[in-house]
This record gives sequence, structure tokens and C-alpha cells, in this order.
Amino acid sequence: MSAERRRTKRSPRFTEIALEAGVSPSTVDRVLNERGSVSESLRRRVVEAAKRLGTNRLLPDVRHGVLHFDVVLVHSEVAHFRRINNALERYSGLIGPRVTVHRSAWGERDDERLAQFLEQPPYPRHGLLIVARDSERIRQALHVVNAAGTPVVTLSSDITGVQRLAYVGIDNTLAGRTAGYLAGRFTRSAGKVWIAVSSMEFRAHIERVEGFTQIVTEQFPHLDPLPPVEMFDDVERAYAQLHDALRHHHDIVAIYNTGSASAGIRRALRRHPLATSPVWIGHEATREHADLLRAGDMAATLDQDPEGQVLSGLQHLLHANEELEQAPEGRTRFRLITPENLGQFELFA
Repeated sequence: MSAERRRTKRSPRFTEIALEAGVSPSTVDRVLNERGSVSESLRRRVVEAAKRLGTNRLLPDVRHGVLHFDVVLVHSEVAHFRRINNALERYSGLIGPRVTVHRSAWGERDDERLAQFLEQPPYPRHGLLIVARDSERIRQALHVVNAAGTPVVTLSSDITGVQRLAYVGIDNTLAGRTAGYLAGRFTRSAGKVWIAVSSMEFRAHIERVEGFTQIVTEQFPHLDPLPPVEMFDDVERAYAQLHDALRHHHDIVAIYNTGSASAGIRRALRRHPLATSPVWIGHEATREHADLLRAGDMAATLDQDPEGQVLSGLQHLLHANEELEQAPEGRTRFRLITPENLGQFELFA
């Protein structure tokens, strides 16, 4: 035997790799020679054991098979979720065949069924992109998802007390402060502010109201915010609530709407015209809000770029699964839209 052959390190046998990985030699054979179906966890154990033992053969990719990403949304017909769904269709088609994106929409208060789905996925889950209520049951379920090692990304509205990979969405407190600043600067007289909220069970809307009231208290003492009223994106409810408020308060000088149901607000204002039209600040760049801006009913709207949120969320999950070299950085930025710059923005819904 030559000196060169004596110096050559012997590659570990299948039996040695099997002992190191805690599996049978036949499983090692199937993994290293890619001969049959083996679970992802076993595949990873075998490949990692072979690496530790210093095998000098080319090892297979441990990320064998299809990656399954779950996108959990609220069942809603409002423009924001239509834009999210359209963005998911567009970006999912660009990812490639190795990743399957599963979309599901749940009732806003269907916490128990949603929690069961989160805790017991019907397939191996490799990533979760979710927008849901900030409730105790959902937090419990997400702790189970975390324990399984699944990366979690919250979308549009964050969920407190949950270990997540990332939150993709705007700074909602800053958005609320921006809306409050505009209301404070645009109003010409003292009076009350009527605040319409989609739902105070979503962190995003809580933070918007907090930001709005913070800056009004700090800088605009001439404004008196009324307690926020939940609309649940219901046009008739928005009309009835504002109709009642205008009957009792003749000094409403500003309106802040954190969500949808703008048609009901407009109808109530038409029924109860005030001497001075209230300064109305809304959210989202929609065709409906574009019409309100052009008509002079709405002063400004803040768009949270759901298309950018979806793209960033998918990129975070791809990076966590080693399918993308670099994760996106920073939060999604909101866009301030007025009648003057409306033409610069594409309206998706």
C-alpha cells in the first residue's frame, strides 16, 4: 500500500452513519442514494450525521420535497383583503414549483376552529403568514406553532406576546399620529373628533387610535376626540352611528376612520350637513376613497401598501427556509394620499 493511500481518510460506512443518526442502514441508503421516500426530519438527521462523521461523498439536499406555506387571512370582502389576495396570486406564481402557498380565510371570531388548524396542520408546514385577532386563544395556538419550529410572520396587524420571525406591516401608531397631525392642522375651529374603527380586537386599529389621540392631546388642545366606535366594516352600522353622533354633537370638526365602511359615513354627512365640512382622514388607496378625495369629502387617506406587505412576508419565509439569500429589511412604509397627488398612485380595489 502506498503512503498516499495510507494517508487517505476512509469515508464512514452506512452502518456507522446509521448508528450516529439513530436509524437503520437501509434508511441511510435511501437518503444518501435518494432511492425512496423519507421524511424531512429523518433526511436531515442522516445528512447531519454524515457531515459530523466527515463523509467525503456529495450529500443530498436536506430540503427535499415541497415547502408548504400557510397564509391565514380574515374572511372579508373589504378592499384591503381583496388586494392581499390579488398580491398572493401574483407573487405565488413567481416563487416556483418547490413552494406551495395555501390560503385560508376565517371568520373574525372563529378563534377555536382557526386555533385547531394552526395547532394541527394537515400537511408539513414550513412557514405561516397570518393576520388574526389579538386574542388569547390565537396566542396559545401560535405558541404551539412556535414550538414546532415553524417560522411565523404576522401580516398587517401584529399579535402581542408571540415569538415571531417578523411583522410585515406599517407602523400603525405612526400612521395614527400622522392622521392626528393632519386633523389638527387642517381644522379651523375647536370641536369634537368622531373616530370610526373597524375592530378594537385587532392590534393595528388599537395602535392607530392610540397614535391619533396621543398627538391630539400633545399638540392640538382645540380638538376633543370622542370615544372610538367600532364599525366592523359595516356600511349601515357606520351610517347609523355617525347619524346618531351628528344628532347629538353639532360641533364635530374632524372624522378619523381607521378602516372601511366609508359609504355609510358619506351618507350620514349628506343627511346632516354641517356649517363647515369636517376634516375627514381615512385609510387605504381605493377607488371609493379616490372618489371621496376628488369630491372634497375626504381630505387625505393613508395607504398601508398590502402588496408590499405580502411580498415582504413571503420573502421572510423563503429566507427562513434557505430559499432566499437575504431577508427584507425594515417595515413597510405607508403612503399619504391627497387630492393633489392621487394621480401618482395605482388603485388596486
